[in-house]
Amino acid sequence: MIDFLLTKTVEILVDMGYWGVFLSSLGLFPSEIVIALFSATPDSNIWFTALAASFGALVGGIPTYFIGYIFTEDVLYKWLNGKGKFLHIDTEKIESNKKIVRKRGFIYVYITRLIPWLRIVASIAAGYVKVNLFQYVVAIFLGMFTYTILISFIGLEAGENWELVTDYIKILDRWIIIILVGGTIGYLLYKSKKKIMRKIRQSI
Repeated sequence: MIDFLLTKTVEILVDMGYWGVFLSSLGLFPSEIVIALFSATPDSNIWFTALAASFGALVGGIPTYFIGYIFTEDVLYKWLNGKGKFLHIDTEKIESNKKIVRKRGFIYVYITRLIPWLRIVASIAAGYVKVNLFQYVVAIFLGMFTYTILISFIGLEAGENWELVTDYIKILDRWIIIILVGGTIGYLLYKSKKKIMRKIRQSI
């Protein structure tokens, strides 16, 4: 029953064209499937699709930012464990995300737009630590634009084959995570090497 409803919803959104892409990108639906399937249709344009998805992500991302911005820690966690349960957000994830966001606000928000299951958590965390709103908006827009371009190419390659689209998206998500983890490790090694070299020079 759930699969049937999901399939029907995706079909309706794809038939709606750019408006469907916009709506699917608000944050509560797997927009990548809609984007990929719509990109496979002759009516789509990769750049307009990316714009529609980016504006959708922007409209959906503003409320979640202000949820984190307005609420105190106690109220936020109480809401997430009560009426906000439909978001399926683990409060421990927000705690771990807060430290990263404080240091790398713009980069963090941009990168988390490339990872679907981190988007809402990242938006709340960004609001909670008071990331600059202008930077947040730009990061969301550019991050979603980048991700949509990648997903659109999947649609062009896979066509309107739902299973193939899903498989390609999983592969893309894995590669994104591998690249990000690899890049993070490389950056940390580079920073630690610089720190060690600085200490060596100071001791000479």
